[in-house]
Amino acid sequence: MATTVVLFAVFVMMMGNATVLATVGLVGRAIGLGEIEVGAIIASSALLFFLTSSWWGRLADRRGRRLVILSGLAGAALSLLLFAGLFTLKKGEVDVFVAFAALLGARILYGILCGGVQPAGFAYMADITNARDRLTGAAMVGAAVGLGSMAGPALVALLIGRGFAIPVLVACVLTLLTILAVVAILQDRPRAPQAAAIGTSTLGKVTPYLALAFVIHLAFAALQATNAFYVQDLFGLDTMAAVQRASLISMTFAASSFAVQAFAIRAFKWPPVSMLWVGLVVCLLASAACLMAPGFGWLLAAFGFLGAGFAWAQSGLMAGASLASRGDSQGQVAGHLQAAMAAAWIVGPLIGAAIYEVSIGGPLVLAAGTMALAMLGLIALRVP
Repeated sequence: MATTVVLFAVFVMMMGNATVLATVGLVGRAIGLGEIEVGAIIASSALLFFLTSSWWGRLADRRGRRLVILSGLAGAALSLLLFAGLFTLKKGEVDVFVAFAALLGARILYGILCGGVQPAGFAYMADITNARDRLTGAAMVGAAVGLGSMAGPALVALLIGRGFAIPVLVACVLTLLTILAVVAILQDRPRAPQAAAIGTSTLGKVTPYLALAFVIHLAFAALQATNAFYVQDLFGLDTMAAVQRASLISMTFAASSFAVQAFAIRAFKWPPVSMLWVGLVVCLLASAACLMAPGFGWLLAAFGFLGAGFAWAQSGLMAGASLASRGDSQGQVAGHLQAAMAAAWIVGPLIGAAIYEVSIGGPLVLAAGTMALAMLGLIALRVP
């Protein structure tokens, strides 16, 4: 039961985040914000994840997974409540700068408090699995991430007709219920009295995975910040229709990612480097397919393949970094890995928005290029 609660906490966190990401771009545009401002809102939480994830990981090793998970869920609930209130605004009801500052503040709150949930969840799974089953543990956390990323856009598509705030508010309520479940059920497992800092040897083994995590997530950060705009501009849709179709794309991406992590990875049990190769090749081909999409159906299918490739690559990163580290430093390693991903999410949305203003297909070209760069990195960095 405790394992289910941990995985559900990761799921709810990702669902709430995906709900905001599926709506904030077009809500921002509707109240007068541009692509750069929206990119800055998204990037703000990534900056704070980058600054705090390693600290949260160390705290999870020293004080336990439960405290870190509860702190993150509480921050997520408050952030979602603020977003729900702000999403009721209409253009002209408030100064654009004030609206931008308020949305930025809600996202900053999320970034400060929520950076430890996924590292703590991954560390908990490492606590209860041996090295041979570590791939399965990583895949279960990845499946929770994928399912949450799918549920968020699905919630938006289902409830958007009732207003932009409703899906975000529902995500907030589910987060509050999850807090109650964590308080009632989750207890920390016995650990060594004091987790030591990561040594030079361990950090050296993990560093290639950190570099690859940054490069891979740079592509997806650029895409996430511009997908809704791309769908709206490519097909000439109004705001509501664009949100629904962009949510469907995000849901398809997440559904294929979930399927790979929940079933394929556990069935094949490939070593981490093999999963990375498969993921990168699939992502490169899928990015090219998105650029050539003649219609929405093709684009939807291409993003499905992109999600599958991402799942293989992400699972390879998580499992490889975990196996390269000591058992008493799993939280720290997961925190460092999330910090590397967050660094990509700092610059990715801004780069994506800037490239998008030049060409709406620019972020997809960037995605294909970063996948090729990551393949070169697999060879040059000699990833174990």
